[in-house]
Amino acid sequence: MFSGTNVVLVTNHEEMIEQLSSELVQLRNIDSILIRNYENVLPTIESEKPQAIIINCQSTIEEPFCLEMIQNFKKITSVPIILVMETYDKEFIRTANKIGISDVLTLEYGNSEILMRTIWSLQKTELRQQQKKHEKLLKQLNAIDLETEFYTAKYSNKVFQNEIEHFKETNIDGIFLAITPNKDSRLKPSTKNIIETIQSNVRLTDTVAHTKSQNTFYLLLSNTNLKGAMVVWNRINNNIGADETLCGCIYELESDSFEEIDNLLKDGLKKAQKSPNYLYIIETESEDDDNWLEENALPGSKSHKNFKLFQQLFVKKTENVIKPAINDLLLEYKEILSNTDVKIEDTDDSFIVDFINKHQESQYKLTQKGNSIFVKTTHSGLDSPENNEYILGLNEIKKDEISNSFEDFILEFKSCL
Repeated sequence: MFSGTNVVLVTNHEEMIEQLSSELVQLRNIDSILIRNYENVLPTIESEKPQAIIINCQSTIEEPFCLEMIQNFKKITSVPIILVMETYDKEFIRTANKIGISDVLTLEYGNSEILMRTIWSLQKTELRQQQKKHEKLLKQLNAIDLETEFYTAKYSNKVFQNEIEHFKETNIDGIFLAITPNKDSRLKPSTKNIIETIQSNVRLTDTVAHTKSQNTFYLLLSNTNLKGAMVVWNRINNNIGADETLCGCIYELESDSFEEIDNLLKDGLKKAQKSPNYLYIIETESEDDDNWLEENALPGSKSHKNFKLFQQLFVKKTENVIKPAINDLLLEYKEILSNTDVKIEDTDDSFIVDFINKHQESQYKLTQKGNSIFVKTTHSGLDSPENNEYILGLNEIKKDEISNSFEDFILEFKSCL
């Protein structure tokens, strides 16, 4: 039963009792405080069940006692713990954060700031209690699985549609990450292993659901971009086990319909089976900054993984940007090329266009080398500025850039005839 105590102030200093409590009495009318010293506080926490705890730590001598006290509190309660100190001690605060404090202030912030942070902590506790009540109801309705605490397949469509609408209303960025066992894996990851790996690598703000497919899971990552989604994917994939691998599909939230997204993710997981690193990234209109792979490529195994992802993105750029731009220009300049054989060769790491006629042979070539794209134009028999080679970043491969480059190549070819 609630005793009426919302806040327990813990201090061994008489002067601090008056200084802190004089401000805390201005808490909401429904709130009240109790003051205890280090020695007799634990029974109070157990019996009163407060909604926030304030610990006043005045000196380095008291720091070990404060740390032990915080550890004991965390064993019996999950309420916010605010640490109030006389001076800022970096190492002590770092240790206290690891143990589990919610906030830290020095006395120079002033009593008003302490009051405000305390009220925020009380509100946070109330929201958490409300959330637990709703979660309990959802578990009773079988919307949340009792063991995994993921949303169940029965309600996942409604849950994700609701999340999508909320993201749109509040302008929150979100990314879907779909995960399923890799069929080519030497050992198939168990459902239990996948669940435990996901549980240890997502945040409380992320939404996870078990789909109707037995071993497939959808993760909706809140406030996350492509780079952040890659971090989550790599953590999960690396922690699943040396001989057990997963397939993943990433979609940056754009569609308002989960039914459409569901179809994209299902198709993406099939493509992931044949994709580099068993990951398929669904192209979206907002994906105009792919150079994060270049910026973060480092020597070693991680660089090798980034190379594969870079290769996959280059293939997608070829299909969605390079080919359409070049085909449009070939059609536009078909009269100039009427007596010329046009040969196009397309591989995972290059795209080549050859112009061949009885007077001239020329080649336009884009090649992936490491984490860069090399563009090379060659006109046979020439050793002049018409022969050109330069490097593009993946994010620079846009229709205008390719169109201008290839149009220059066509006109150079014409001048050589």
